[in-house]
Amino acid sequence: MKKLFITLLAGGTLIGGALLVIPQLTKNSGGEIAGIIDRFNPLVAEGEVYVKTKKADEVNGYGTATYRQTAVDKDGQTRTIEFSGMSELKVGHYLKLKNKGAYVETYEEVFEDEIPAAALAVLKK
Repeated sequence: MKKLFITLLAGGTLIGGALLVIPQLTKNSGGEIAGIIDRFNPLVAEGEVYVKTKKADEVNGYGTATYRQTAVDKDGQTRTIEFSGMSELKVGHYLKLKNKGAYVETYEEVFEDEIPAAALAVLKK
């Protein structure tokens, strides 16, 4: 019984430690693996970030465009993020991305006056 308790305690400690450390490793990653990890990690907070669209980094044979760029949250903090569009997006427009760490759930076009001042200041640089 004592060995079972120690094994469960050690396993719980390892899993808990991994859930705490992994978000720090994926914090500024924008790849697919980081997105999958952040999507299912209960300790990663959901939020919104803003980007100003640019030319697509890659367009596949079906016309799906992939973008990898710096995103800004409402407080002006930046992170690298990767997302895909059904087609190439217009350059120079502002998007609000709903995310959970590196995982981007949705995006929508927003006007400049809908973006928090701290985020807009960074995006205009």
